Amino acid sequence: MKKNSEITYKEIYKQPDSFQAINNSIEEIYKVLDQVFHSDETYDELIFTGCGTSLYLAQAAAQVFSSYNKISAKAVPCSELYFFPETFLEDRKVLVLPITRKSYTTEVRMAIDKVRSFENVKTLAISCDRDSRLYNDHMLLSPEADEKSIIMTGSFTSMVYLSVILAMYAGGQRTKIDMMMNYKTVAEELLEKMDRLAKSIVEEHNNINLFVTLGQGVYYGIANECMNKMKEMGLTNSEAYYGMEYRHGPMSLVDENTLIISLCHSKTNETDAGILKEMKSYGATTAAIGEGVSKSMSDADYTLDLDYGYNDDQYAPVIGFIGQFIGYYIAEKKGIDADNPRHLAQAIVLK
Repeated sequence: MKKNSEITYKEIYKQPDSFQAINNSIEEIYKVLDQVFHSDETYDELIFTGCGTSLYLAQAAAQVFSSYNKISAKAVPCSELYFFPETFLEDRKVLVLPITRKSYTTEVRMAIDKVRSFENVKTLAISCDRDSRLYNDHMLLSPEADEKSIIMTGSFTSMVYLSVILAMYAGGQRTKIDMMMNYKTVAEELLEKMDRLAKSIVEEHNNINLFVTLGQGVYYGIANECMNKMKEMGLTNSEAYYGMEYRHGPMSLVDENTLIISLCHSKTNETDAGILKEMKSYGATTAAIGEGVSKSMSDADYTLDLDYGYNDDQYAPVIGFIGQFIGYYIAEKKGIDADNPRHLAQAIVLK
């Protein structure tokens, strides 16, 4: 008999293969990007768009693109593009990048059909579904991220990986992409470490009923997805914030039943350490993940160093493993089958 969440757990561990599949197709990816960003093609702005998990992915993608390019980039929900396209597209040359696991998600199709009615709009899909090319000008494909589970795991992280490659290549930073050709190995090691960390946190703290993930920069979108995984898989109260924003009201809820996980960006390390120290003084259990956090945040209850020589953008696809595993272990503790999350489907189809 199948165990609860068995499919989802197995697919979490398939993520290194999806990264490798992208690396194996890197030259095809470059060809697409050369078409989209050739010297005669300029854009006033890039809009990354998606629904749910894909919107959180869009937040990370827009942030990392802005880090390497002088073109403005933002994340916008598909529904906003559909209902208010003029706000974002009128009299402007825009590249819209829909992000989707399944090509038939209704809101994505509605939004892209609407935006392509504007004369100066082109679209570049970031997708796990080859059929996304049927309604877009261009497509970047994650070729081995098809999932049986309803919960997005490898589809999310592999499309984050594609977004990082897109940003770096468009910004003339191909050497940074070359550094990630061993990404499969790094991901395999981090999966094991994140699994052990998440299991320890959940098993050692039966009282936690509020799970909070903090992140700045590219990690804000990843923090949102960690929040989402805990909700979907564990049916638990979870929240995500920019680290500095958490002090502005939300920390009122912090007590001994709260877990605070900080996805620590190198530019915010000192501030993150102060936030976790303060939250711990209010009774929270604290965890820090990032470069050198075992030293800079030694008073946190749990730490995990990212020590593979990458920068924060390169770590973005894998740092969110922690949310997947926390969600899985919450579900296991509650006896919930994360393979069949309540009210959800692989793609939301409106009737």
